[in-house]
Amino acid sequence: MENLMLEVLEIIEYCASENCIEREQHYLDVLKPEYNTLKIAGSSLGFKHSEETITILSAIKKGDKNPMFGKKKPEGAGKPKQKIVVFDKDNNQTTIYDSISAAAKALEIRQTAISNYFQQNRTTPFKGKYIFQRIIED
Repeated sequence: MENLMLEVLEIIEYCASENCIEREQHYLDVLKPEYNTLKIAGSSLGFKHSEETITILSAIKKGDKNPMFGKKKPEGAGKPKQKIVVFDKDNNQTTIYDSISAAAKALEIRQTAISNYFQQNRTTPFKGKYIFQRIIED
């Protein structure tokens, strides 16, 4: 700690939050601090908790300390996975996935993109490439 130095770079009496972020980013870019692990002002992108912190956070939310403890799941929660068929127009290939999340992971797209495709009853190819269909099982 004896090697750390505190220096006032700028005094601002009032600053809107969006301007504060802008100023912080300016100084991060200019000074390139060694001790600031985050490189983007106002974002925790790239931050990783230590294993010790992860363990502590996990313990905090177990049992009766969990906000969902003793509460029933909403109707329809935990419903079975829904298989889907994905037709790839580029290579004329059809693939069956066990779930929307499995398809999203394989295609490297967001799950919500596929869910929205179904909710909006779309029939046009997603990104001009993929056509999704649900498999209805009895």
